[in-house]
Amino acid sequence: MPGVFVNYRTGDGEWAAALVKRELSARFGADQVFYASQSIRLGEDFSREILSGLRRCEVLLALIGPRWVGAVDREGVRRLDKADDWVRREITEAFQYGLRVIPVLMDGIDPLTEADLPDALKRLARCQYLRIHHRSDDLDLPRLVDELVELVPELVTAKAAPAVAREHQPAEGELRSTVTEFRRALTEPVGQSVSERVQAAAAAVLDLLTEARYPTSGHLDDRELPAELEKRLTGYEHDLAPLLRLVAIGVRSGDRRHDDLWIMLAERFLRPSPQHRGAQDVWVNAVAYPALLLVYVIGVAAVEAGREDLVHRLLCQTSVIGADGRSTPVLRLLALRNVVDPRHAAALPAWGGTPPHQALSVQLRQVLSRVFFNVVDGSAFEWAFADYEFLRSLLELHDGAFSSLGEFAVRLDRVDDVIYERNIARLNADSALLRAGAFGGDPERVAVAWRELRQATRARYS
Repeated sequence: MPGVFVNYRTGDGEWAAALVKRELSARFGADQVFYASQSIRLGEDFSREILSGLRRCEVLLALIGPRWVGAVDREGVRRLDKADDWVRREITEAFQYGLRVIPVLMDGIDPLTEADLPDALKRLARCQYLRIHHRSDDLDLPRLVDELVELVPELVTAKAAPAVAREHQPAEGELRSTVTEFRRALTEPVGQSVSERVQAAAAAVLDLLTEARYPTSGHLDDRELPAELEKRLTGYEHDLAPLLRLVAIGVRSGDRRHDDLWIMLAERFLRPSPQHRGAQDVWVNAVAYPALLLVYVIGVAAVEAGREDLVHRLLCQTSVIGADGRSTPVLRLLALRNVVDPRHAAALPAWGGTPPHQALSVQLRQVLSRVFFNVVDGSAFEWAFADYEFLRSLLELHDGAFSSLGEFAVRLDRVDDVIYERNIARLNADSALLRAGAFGGDPERVAVAWRELRQATRARYS
């Protein structure tokens, strides 16, 4: 049976190694995870068991923390430069045995370069890597499992069995990640299981978004508010993470069969909540944050998939009826300042130092970068995120005098033609966006909104 070998250096990221071992053991079984401190029994030959364990595995995960490259021994010699260093030896032996070697970078460290490494390990710098961070391990560990399942299906699949009538069902004893099963469901002709999976994930999230868990009443003074608001928003992000990942994958697929599902999902999260006695505006507004996260994921994924028509339908043609009976489009309802006051956003502990009008946009980009990991590549995600905010701002300015702007607007003030040139094909008369009815289908109205956007940017940032 194939297995996973966990390679790590004592004193550099043992916390991550322990978490990885626990997660993989829970998913694949402890006998398929080699973790030296627990896989080698007392009295056994350490060297022989290490090499034997490597030969039984198909993947080696090299856990790399901030001290991994520069760690030295008692004599001041860098450990990686010593041929008898076991971290080095395990990796070189893994290459020799033909294992897939995956560096796992911890807590935001830079990717390895060949210059960092001795000759025997330079190949490691050319391997595709994953990341894990102690603040987002709840997202990063399942993502690691998803990748291993896709790379080495044998880790979770029983020996081949005769075909049965329902091939899409996992074999007995097979473990599949939610994401992997969802990707598979997207390829099915009918697609019913896609809706079922998304609706089930949404129901699980909505069960968590209660007044008891996220109360809207209760006054805090100005010193306490920022930390409590940040805690509230982080809680929402954590609760929605599994659903957001499914939505990102589903919308990015570009499959039009599921458009009604994404709109219905947004509407479920946009339904007005009953007002409770003593409710405070800051908490009432924050109740919309889950919907904002969901709408952003749909929007960014749609832009990346070339589905700007879905962006228009979501933002401009989907509305919510308020308690006063008035209908408000998503574009207005979820303007950034309506969800988190810019003054509060800039004061949140983790967001400190970010200009008020950019703070929420920056936070959304950082949160969504984890959601889109392995769905849209890093640079492509950054562009899709900026392009979505740019298109949203143009649509806002066409609809009224106010624009949320966003992080992109700072760059727009410096080089105002780059993002416009990148999106010009999305804004001509034959584009999916205008054919869907945006800007009344008139490129001249796009030009007007673009001029207003530049003026708004210069007024705010110049």
